[in-house]
Amino acid sequence: MFEHRYREVKLHGQPEFPLHIYHVEHQASVHSILPVHWHNEMEIIYLARGTAVFNIEDREFAVQAGEALIVHPGELHSGIGTACDGTCYSSIVFRLSWLSSPQSDRIQELYFDLILQGTARLPALLSAADEVHSKLLDWVRELLSRYERRSTAYEMSLKGLLLQFIADIYQYGLMESSNAPGSRHGREYNRQIKQVLAYMEAHSSEKLELDQLASVVSLSRSHFCTFFKTLTGMRPMEYLNYIRINKAASLLRSGSYNVLEAALESGYQHVSYFSKWFKFYMSMTPSDYKARYSSGL
Repeated sequence: MFEHRYREVKLHGQPEFPLHIYHVEHQASVHSILPVHWHNEMEIIYLARGTAVFNIEDREFAVQAGEALIVHPGELHSGIGTACDGTCYSSIVFRLSWLSSPQSDRIQELYFDLILQGTARLPALLSAADEVHSKLLDWVRELLSRYERRSTAYEMSLKGLLLQFIADIYQYGLMESSNAPGSRHGREYNRQIKQVLAYMEAHSSEKLELDQLASVVSLSRSHFCTFFKTLTGMRPMEYLNYIRINKAASLLRSGSYNVLEAALESGYQHVSYFSKWFKFYMSMTPSDYKARYSSGL
């Protein structure tokens, strides 16, 4: 199912259990399988089927089925599907501080504080071709399996698995030292694109013009279009439609909105135009999507 998350304005899981897993499937016709976004939680992306190229900040990773990426809080990341038969991945999103100790102890001081402070980083790519990485990937698959089964005390087992996962990264010597991330220009570009994306999300149901978006980061219209495409891989208006269609899809899945209501609520005044973009991103009409997913499955 289509799932779009570019900035975490919603809560993952519950306050007392801040972990959620998203299962996302895309047909071969869908190029952008994960739009550029960021959040304040840690994320493990496990590719179950297909192949894809993911970007984390200014780094690019080609990922095969059975491999995983680790994204740290605050990092811009996105993904493009490259498989001829579609892709399927799971995103494990959790608050890192949930695993740390409520009071200072040896574990906190020697291990978790380094990660929380950003001086130590988990490896970005876990490759199935690496024997040591394969052991870590087994932990990821076990975590996904236990989350799916949700047996008694599964919450405790998930927390334990994540702790073991991080402990093994330390044990295998895979923890990386964190250098100053990127150049000054790179950091400024990331700050600007986050500012634009936040503005687009907040005003997505309103009429937005290119000049209006460009003014958010004080760029000319032409420079803004180049800047936006370089950072996101999409044109500004294309991305705006992406946000709007995602919102409409969420409304249709809720079962509380019909197609016209979802279109109007998402910023579309004409159902025909809405349907065109909806089918472009979802590979089905809004009515078919509502019939298939309004149960919440």
